[in-house]
Amino acid sequence: MRTFLAVEIPRQIRKKINNFIEEEKSKGLPIKWVKFENLHITLKFLGEIDENKKEEITPAIKELCKKYVRFNMNLQGLGCFPDPGNPRVLWIGVQLGHELLIDIAGELEEKLSQFGFKMEKRFHGHLTIGRIKKFCRVDDILARSFKSEIFSATAITLFKSSLTPQGPIYEALEKFNLG
Repeated sequence: MRTFLAVEIPRQIRKKINNFIEEEKSKGLPIKWVKFENLHITLKFLGEIDENKKEEITPAIKELCKKYVRFNMNLQGLGCFPDPGNPRVLWIGVQLGHELLIDIAGELEEKLSQFGFKMEKRFHGHLTIGRIKKFCRVDDILARSFKSEIFSATAITLFKSSLTPQGPIYEALEKFNLG
C-alpha cells in the first residue's frame, strides 16, 4: 500500500482553502487542483509498504508523537515549487507552528531511516493546493494573500493513498495523538 504521514486540517480551514481554489479554478489554467477531502500537510512520504512494515514502524511513530504536545498552527502565504519561473506545485505555507513541524519531520526522518526509509534532504512545511500540468504563469495566484485562522495540530495520521484515474483517494489508517 502507498502511504504517507500527515497533519490533518480541520474542516473549516479546508473550506476556506477550497473557496480559494474554486475562485482560481474558474480561470481555466492547466492546474490539477487538490480536492477538499485531500487537503493536508505531508510530513513524510513513505511510499509502498506492506502490513508487516506498518506494524514494524507504528511503535516508533507512537513514541515520537508522545514527545510532542498538541500545538497551534495557521496557514499563510502562497508559493510554488521549484520556482515561479517553472512552477510545478502550488502551495500554501505554514506560519505559526512551522518550527515545530520542522522538528517533528526531522525526527520522523531520523527514526524511519532506521527502518530502511530514504532520508529526504530538507523539509518545507506546506499544504499543496495544485499541480501544474502544463506550463502556465501563476504570478497572479502567488500575488494573492491567504491566511487561515489558528487551529490545533493534535495528531499525526498515517494515510493510505490509492491512485485512481479521478485522482488519489486517501484513507486514514491510524492516528497518533500528540502528547
